[in-house]
Amino acid sequence: MNITIVAFDLWGFNKKIVDHLIKQGHEVTFLDLNAINYIYKSKWQRTGNFLNKVFFGKNIKKDYRNKTLIKRISELPKQDYVLIVNPNQFRNDIRLLLRNKTTNFIAYNYDSLARIPLPENHNELFDKIFSFDIEDVQNNSYLTLLTNFIYLDKLPYLQTQNKAFMILSKSYEREILLSRIANIFDKKGIYNYEFIVANPANKKVNKRIHLTEKHIKLDIVIDKMKNAEILILLVRPNQTGLSFRIFEAMALQKKVITNNQTIKKYDFYNSNNILVINNQVDDIADEFLTKPYEEIPEEIYYKYTLENFINTLFANLKKKINA
Repeated sequence: MNITIVAFDLWGFNKKIVDHLIKQGHEVTFLDLNAINYIYKSKWQRTGNFLNKVFFGKNIKKDYRNKTLIKRISELPKQDYVLIVNPNQFRNDIRLLLRNKTTNFIAYNYDSLARIPLPENHNELFDKIFSFDIEDVQNNSYLTLLTNFIYLDKLPYLQTQNKAFMILSKSYEREILLSRIANIFDKKGIYNYEFIVANPANKKVNKRIHLTEKHIKLDIVIDKMKNAEILILLVRPNQTGLSFRIFEAMALQKKVITNNQTIKKYDFYNSNNILVINNQVDDIADEFLTKPYEEIPEEIYYKYTLENFINTLFANLKKKINA
């Protein structure tokens, strides 16, 4: 089958879908907007682009990316399937081009509608729309729930050096909450934790939190997660979907502390493994911190694997095309 996947793949998660489909024998074209790079011809051009963005809303880099993407789409033969991730990150002319390349155009919204809404013409554009946000799905009949997936190989439970690990990007509310968790650990005499905030919005946080302006690669993050007993997952306001951190924790057999209240609705939820807190948390029970991880039953674990994600996403592929 000929399949095209279009995404802005900052962390490389969509590439994992591509690789798995290729292993299954499909012909896959991956159009990653993040991988289309514009090289400035001079420092003056860089300065000029900055001024154009600020005063005129024009962006050479963004225009180059869009033109390159349009060219690549135009060169595509007819596709059996096209998947676009977070479609509202792309211009409507690009979405329409993709619509004309297939009779099976599907969208996956890896964000809440409050943060990244769907295009206004989504009903005409897409044959099916999946969302990772359980409340968005419950409130909108045109959405089908599909969580993110386990992309790591399952590892046995291992002893670790660190009690907890967390990395997050600029988010004032989450930074304040992470600082509260750090303060709780400090009061308990637990200092072997590693908390990182990239591009912080607030620098008045617990002094043990590492603030950085650098992008930390996924493979480094995975190594740090492997070396921690507990992973911290803090969601942004209005987000109820499960981020990849939950599924990384499942594969690495790590316990989780999270403020995502909806996690209790899922069949893998186990209060021994997952502690749900509120944003005003002032303590973390010693019982949770000391109990060992309890393994998830295999039949439940499989439901959240990359293999089952793809089987769900492309469930009617063969039926439609072979009909």
